[in-house]
Amino acid sequence: MKYPELTDDLKQGVSLKSLKYFGAGAIVASVTIGSGETLFASRGGAVFGYGLMWCFVFGTLMKGVQVYSGARYMALTGEHPVTHWGAIPGPKNWVPITIGALSMLCFPFWMAGIPLTLGTLMNWIFGIEGNPETLLFYARVWGTANILLIVSLTLVHSYGFLERTQTFFIGIMLSCMVLAVLASNPDWMAVLAGTFVPSMPSQYEPWIYESYESIAIRPPWIEIVTYLGAIGGGTYDYIGYLGCFREKPWGALALKKKKFEVRPVSKASTLPIDLSPENIKRGKRWLLPVQVDTGIAFLAVLLFTACFVILGAVILRPQHQIPAGNELLSFQAQFLTNLHPSLLYVYQAGVFFAIWGTAYAAYEIYIRTAFECLAPVSKKVRTMSYSRFRLWLLAYCGGLGLVLLWTMKDPVAIVTPAAIVGGVFTCGLWCFAMMWSDRHFLPKALQMGRTLYTLVAISGISLTVMGGKAIWDYIAGMGGGH
Repeated sequence: MKYPELTDDLKQGVSLKSLKYFGAGAIVASVTIGSGETLFASRGGAVFGYGLMWCFVFGTLMKGVQVYSGARYMALTGEHPVTHWGAIPGPKNWVPITIGALSMLCFPFWMAGIPLTLGTLMNWIFGIEGNPETLLFYARVWGTANILLIVSLTLVHSYGFLERTQTFFIGIMLSCMVLAVLASNPDWMAVLAGTFVPSMPSQYEPWIYESYESIAIRPPWIEIVTYLGAIGGGTYDYIGYLGCFREKPWGALALKKKKFEVRPVSKASTLPIDLSPENIKRGKRWLLPVQVDTGIAFLAVLLFTACFVILGAVILRPQHQIPAGNELLSFQAQFLTNLHPSLLYVYQAGVFFAIWGTAYAAYEIYIRTAFECLAPVSKKVRTMSYSRFRLWLLAYCGGLGLVLLWTMKDPVAIVTPAAIVGGVFTCGLWCFAMMWSDRHFLPKALQMGRTLYTLVAISGISLTVMGGKAIWDYIAGMGGGH
């Protein structure tokens, strides 16, 4: 296999022209920014102050390393890594089945939690008042309407439309939040200490036990790992994100005759790649688009996360205000109204489109995630038309999402198991699978270098251990409120 000729801009290296490669990353960033950063990062700042900055920063970097390991593999091989995970020793296809099944089980939880969060936001925007049960009813109605609308749009609009829309949303929101942080004048020394001096609180502040029962009954460890799982997304997003690369003419991907062609692999074997110095150099240069796309995506996630944690610590924590219950997103309006009262409408519009965009993008990402997980292990899926497969997945996500939306009350409680399992635990398993695939399918000249390989290993161990402990505690009944 010989890699395609480099474009003129790739021959020149990194330049402003390289920004054109940022596209698919905007989707995966927006999927997480609308829920993880807007809600959970600001909640983390309000609950724990600057003390957990290290957790948010470290978690985002670990996930960035995790995703890049898979993205570079796809550009170098032209194959989704899930197809090669089937060759890992053990029962046939046990790795793609395990990671795929756990990831797909998370879909409905997010497709219930995000619309219900959106429903509470719309109650606030439209000034709907009443007792908690009345507000919950209206939030469910809004959430149901949004699920139906988004499913309909997903059937109509193209991937290109989604990519352009999400890039616009991210740019607007990021600009507003950076200005808000600069205007809030945070304690930058405390921010640095919280980033580089890790601490793990064993209990909450007394005022939380007095005023926020829904949080007080959740052990701090469950609360923290939920943040880590929500920030930056999980395998339910990342597998589909790599599936978006099928649309790109990058490296070996340009050699594919069919975008959605999947060939299952039964045993590991070094891929027949031309090992001439020129071809190896060309293959490595084709990694630049991947680096730009994943790098900007996770840089955006990191900036959003840092902004919302800081604003939560500066503005919400001193007032003992925590995003919870029917106030999931309204408290955060102060991030902008402290600059000027009229910016309330900017915040409402921005956060509405950010969360709505999250739900919209998630359906497209989840469809691709499910396809990449099921196609290598199922001939029926491989031979099914993509449009038909899309219908089945929309019915699964939307149908079970509606069931959870109308049977559970708290959006945070709904997404907690999905955040722990798919946002932390399976991310660790991904890292181990990538380490194995890299060494067994790629020639030595194209394998991950020692530094990247070590970072992937650290990410794998950290995410697996933290996710495993949180799952154990959750199942043991320590995840109160579930």
